[in-house]
Amino acid sequence: LLEKDPVATDLYATAVVPQVAQCRPSIYNRLRQELLQSQVNFERTDFILNDLQQVYSCFGLSCSDIGVVAKSYEGVNIPPCLATQADAPMALYRPTTDVHPIARIDLDVLQIRILTTLGSFSFAKLWYMYGRNSPRQRKSDNDPYYFYSLSEFAVASSRRNAEPYYSAFVSYHNDPNYSDLLIRNTLEGVGKWDSSKSVEQRSAVVTEAGAFLVLYLHLIAQINDAVNNCKGVDEDGEYDLTHPWDEVAALIIGSLEGMEEGGSSDIQDGQMIWGLGTRRGFQFQTLNAEGYAKVNSELEDLLFAGRGELDALRCDMLETTAEKIKRLTLIPLMQSVLKYAIQNEQQSANSGSSDVALGEVFAMAIIPIVQIYDPASASILEANMFVQPGGTLVGDGAQAVANALGSAANSIGISPRQLGSTPRADPNLLYGGSSSPAVRPLLLSSAVSLMSFVFIVL
Repeated sequence: LLEKDPVATDLYATAVVPQVAQCRPSIYNRLRQELLQSQVNFERTDFILNDLQQVYSCFGLSCSDIGVVAKSYEGVNIPPCLATQADAPMALYRPTTDVHPIARIDLDVLQIRILTTLGSFSFAKLWYMYGRNSPRQRKSDNDPYYFYSLSEFAVASSRRNAEPYYSAFVSYHNDPNYSDLLIRNTLEGVGKWDSSKSVEQRSAVVTEAGAFLVLYLHLIAQINDAVNNCKGVDEDGEYDLTHPWDEVAALIIGSLEGMEEGGSSDIQDGQMIWGLGTRRGFQFQTLNAEGYAKVNSELEDLLFAGRGELDALRCDMLETTAEKIKRLTLIPLMQSVLKYAIQNEQQSANSGSSDVALGEVFAMAIIPIVQIYDPASASILEANMFVQPGGTLVGDGAQAVANALGSAANSIGISPRQLGSTPRADPNLLYGGSSSPAVRPLLLSSAVSLMSFVFIVL
């Protein structure tokens, strides 16, 4: 690139760019477009170099491994290499300790998604069992080099820190290792999502269960662990060498959102709660003025506040902040249940669509929690979102699911308005109507029709 040699650039790009697909979808797509699908434009060299720097850590490389350019090149402004620094921001949140290895557990999710989409469930099982991207913390270079894995987090004793959610999930499933059993069975082609189900469905179950059953409970445990750390309570935590609140940020945001405010604008990138919030913000019209999800904006403010409270040992304030974060992280999960209620309305349970599996997995992620606060709504979600052979999904209609979600949100302490709405379903309908401009005409039309009917009857 720097020598402006198109032949050599094409050669090395052909070797490197396909491998970037495992690292960050948006960067892979840009590099493929810039270097493989069109004639390279050397005027954009600095942008291309910046993208390459963003994926160094995915390959286990640092800026010092690559080195610096020994001479200057006319017309090229080589960007500073910041992405692999220990305090590199995650969606603007700048950690005080190096939690980027913790954040890179989202790369396991992404790569398992790629492998299972291709039908390579045996290799995906290796990723699930042993991990590949999130190195375990080591107190010295003599300690063995291992990776954290999704399977480890799925059965870890530290999940007990996630009360009351942990007990709710274990009680609901009657199995302390419920998520591990679901994922292993699906990878092996047995159980409910066996090899007779479509590849798309099995892939959806494995990846979303990994992200939003396993890692979500792991996140809640780390939030509670940070509060306990502030109070001087010694708990069975997973990490010892990094700031407890930085760990929380790493597990909310992940490594794939980039450094800018709001995170990545590409909805394919983020694999954690932050990325899920981005995806749902577009559909449910819950974006802020800057164009990213309101829930993420609120999470960002609370992450900054929580770190200051923990550092100042303002433990009561930190506990309040932690509770707010736990409530906010439920919003993208609830929105996801509603998304697939809309997609699956009156859908046959025998369908091979991934939407069928996604609806059930996201429902599994919230029903045990909803059951704590609003058992009636939990029953409605279960009846409509769970796949029963030969049955029909969302038989009561998407609005019934929306009403249950609105009721559950209200019981938990979330304003139903925060869930947003679509023209087909509005969780806020029973709580004052929709905040969505797209829904207001429908509600107005219904109101006019009702008043006309009453007038005629009278």
